[in-house]
Amino acid sequence: MVFENALIGVLIISASTSLLISIIYKFTMDQDKIKGIKEKMNELQEKSKEARKKGDEEKAMEYTQKVMNHSKDQMKMQFKPMLITFVVIIPLFWFVLPGLYPSATVELNDSGILEYEGIEREVELVSEDPLEVMIEGETFRQDDTFKINNHRLRVEEYFEDERELEFLRISAKLPFSVPLVGSSLGWLGWYIVVSLGFSQVFRKLLGAR
Repeated sequence: MVFENALIGVLIISASTSLLISIIYKFTMDQDKIKGIKEKMNELQEKSKEARKKGDEEKAMEYTQKVMNHSKDQMKMQFKPMLITFVVIIPLFWFVLPGLYPSATVELNDSGILEYEGIEREVELVSEDPLEVMIEGETFRQDDTFKINNHRLRVEEYFEDERELEFLRISAKLPFSVPLVGSSLGWLGWYIVVSLGFSQVFRKLLGAR
């Protein structure tokens, strides 16, 4: 099944969702009106900059206030498509993607069992800070990755109060590092990266704003 491959599966889901959201924005908003509002805001922002250059702060603030008023109008127009988008996104993020590409949690005493897709691995906590675990005799630190069958997992976090270890299912390995998340991405990180590109492409093709 194509969705068993997290790299391809999340890519397809992200592309489909981005297209659906672009269509929602296209047909639930007055595109000519929203275009006019954005053009007016850009014009007023330029006037505000010019006024500041001339030292006319009062005029600059007047233009800035008008920009804020137009921004409020824009937000009101976007409220309906945003609500519809949440109806689509929340089940996807809450049930679908976590169900397809789940993380793994191991409850520890002195050791525990990591079970993933029917495969079991014995896990032992070596050190809490820095986080270091031993899996089947091999040592891994926080953010290190290892394979179970065709799935790659990352040593994610240790919750001291619950004495639980969390391992993240890796969806994509990037040739570069993304700030805060690194180069090994779970389904959420991979979804966000690819959806940014898809959203821009689909909105441009559909003329959605």
